[in-house]
Amino acid sequence: MKQTIFGLFNRLRFNQKLFLSYLTVIIIPILVLGLYAYNQSKQMLNYQAFQGIDKNVSTISESINNSIERYNHTIRSIVFNKTFQKIVANDYLDLVNLSGDLNNYLSPYFIMMMNLDKEIEKITFYTQSNVPEYGDSVVSYKRVENEPWYNETVLGSENQWFYDKGLFVTAKFPKFFAERYTNIVYMRINDKSFFRSVTDMSKDYGIVIADAQNRIIYANQSAKLIPTLDSREMMELSEGRLRIGLTEMFLVKKTVPQTNWTMYCFVPAEQVSPNAGTIINATLIVILACIVSLLVIISIFSKTMIRRIFRLNAMMKRVEMGELNLRVQSSSKDEIGELTNRFGNMLIRLNELIEESFRSKIVQKEAEMKALQWQINPHFLYNTLSFINWKALRSDAHDISHVVTSMSTFYRTALNRGNNIISVRDELENIKSYVEIIQVMGEYSFDVVYEIDAAVYEYSTINLILQPLAENAIKHGVNQKTSGRGLLQVSARLGHGTIEFAIEDNGPGMPQETIDTILTMQSVGYGLNNVNERLQLRFGAEYGIGIQSRIGHGTVMTVVIPQYMNAVL
Repeated sequence: MKQTIFGLFNRLRFNQKLFLSYLTVIIIPILVLGLYAYNQSKQMLNYQAFQGIDKNVSTISESINNSIERYNHTIRSIVFNKTFQKIVANDYLDLVNLSGDLNNYLSPYFIMMMNLDKEIEKITFYTQSNVPEYGDSVVSYKRVENEPWYNETVLGSENQWFYDKGLFVTAKFPKFFAERYTNIVYMRINDKSFFRSVTDMSKDYGIVIADAQNRIIYANQSAKLIPTLDSREMMELSEGRLRIGLTEMFLVKKTVPQTNWTMYCFVPAEQVSPNAGTIINATLIVILACIVSLLVIISIFSKTMIRRIFRLNAMMKRVEMGELNLRVQSSSKDEIGELTNRFGNMLIRLNELIEESFRSKIVQKEAEMKALQWQINPHFLYNTLSFINWKALRSDAHDISHVVTSMSTFYRTALNRGNNIISVRDELENIKSYVEIIQVMGEYSFDVVYEIDAAVYEYSTINLILQPLAENAIKHGVNQKTSGRGLLQVSARLGHGTIEFAIEDNGPGMPQETIDTILTMQSVGYGLNNVNERLQLRFGAEYGIGIQSRIGHGTVMTVVIPQYMNAVL
């Protein structure tokens, strides 16, 4: 096997051997760097995705904490109410006074609280005093003294949140009026209403909230798509990127403040970061681009290195073919130069021996070669080009000339000699040329109106900011109009220190959901998101693209930039 490889290598030409040597030396570090870049990119994307999820989960946790704090404030207002403290601490030997306090104060207060906050389902006092039970409002502690939550409340000092067949919060009354009694208030809350904000904020996430006993308190609709996990398995999962079943997911865990709850957020990795295939493809593209570039460089370099060998070989072939009058000489002092000079000296000596006999033949062959070269008639090429030009003029194709002129203007202004900054005049000429080309291609299927304030021409902007908007308005606006004639309106005017461009179509319009996402979507070509990012990077976050649309009435896209002058222009 080894001999076979060396045999194949020895049969290669010198330039091929040199090329393979360079390629072997270069391709190994490129592959190593490519793999390293792939791993680093994947780790960075995972980190950024995790940080984004963690931030959103913190927002959700803070929302829950705000709701908890609201109900903590409500229950504190109850336990620190002196009248309620007296009711639960008083043995009430006089039932008339008890009835008065309950009917005139406690019941109306409870009704008012539950009417003001529809999420409160029940408020109950559990008392150790001898106060008679009063419906669900005042109940003896003996009914719940064996419940775990009751004992935790009695032993605790702060408000306690529990989930047991429903969500509720408990708190102890201070012992201002009866030190021998421990009385608590129990407030049950509608868990669906309580977690409504979580549901609204986590439509794309799988959210599960469990208490310290691993009991699931809340799980949103997206959480049902998560592969089956019992609560104990979920508690043992570590944060970060992990595989659950056959699905790659991100997991973020947060402790909900003021509770013993833990929130688990599951997000499929494909929703927030490119999959490994995308990164691999990007890495491979970069590696291939580097290899192709290096192949070109290696090819040029190797050809430069062996060019003199090729030249010497070519001279030898010419001598072999009878061109013995060649002057072969090299000023290089390396081995190739020495070889060239020695061959030249050998040729001189050879010429001295055969000069007399071959002189006439050499002269004759040179004459024949010159005669052959002069037989090539250049008029054929000129006549052919003239004929093509004449046929073009005879065809009288003015529409083709118009399109070609528009294309020339479009590409001149688009390329802009490689400059990123362009005059507003040329930017408007660019969009006019583009719209004109589209109109010709579509046989003028829609109308276009330009309302340009000439004062904007003296300013500059970055190039290619209006054409993508016009393309979007034509493609998704006027071309989608099912009745009537399409209309595209392009305007430009000065504002207060700004220049305002507007592109309006009378197409079908778009819903608000599409407007909210259109500037964050990555389109196939040079999309609106790209334009908006370029504008904000150049001029600041207060500038960029604005979109207004009404279903059935069309869409208006605006671009606002500062009044900017480029000294170069």
